[in-house]
Amino acid sequence: MAAIAYPGAERRPQAPSRPGHLTLVPPPSRVRRRPSRATAYRRRRVVVLIALFFAVFFLVLAARAALGALGGGPLAAPEAPAVGAGGVPAAVYVVQSGDTYWTIARHLQPTGDVRGLVDRLSSEHRGAPLQPGEQLVLK
Repeated sequence: MAAIAYPGAERRPQAPSRPGHLTLVPPPSRVRRRPSRATAYRRRRVVVLIALFFAVFFLVLAARAALGALGGGPLAAPEAPAVGAGGVPAAVYVVQSGDTYWTIARHLQPTGDVRGLVDRLSSEHRGAPLQPGEQLVLK
């Protein structure tokens, strides 16, 4: 194995005599300063608030899971099926978005005059506006 030594290699480089040349600069020191007391206090507060947020979040999730395990069925009892005249079950129409008394009457009676049927549906519903998802019992 061989070593090559150059004369003057142990000296530090000198500043160039001409502008525009690169020079070797020592790396900056890696000394870390301690944050001020106010900064440390704010950081601790932020950490505590984040921890508190996640604790409450997981507590709410656990409570919802526990309550869901107890039972999540409907609170109202199921309705008895509608019965028409003579003990025959009546038809039930579920109102769709955009339905009117006229469109429902035309669906039930495709031909002929539907004004009487519209009046009957409106009076049975007490003239209230139709809501999507509402069930109309058709007798």
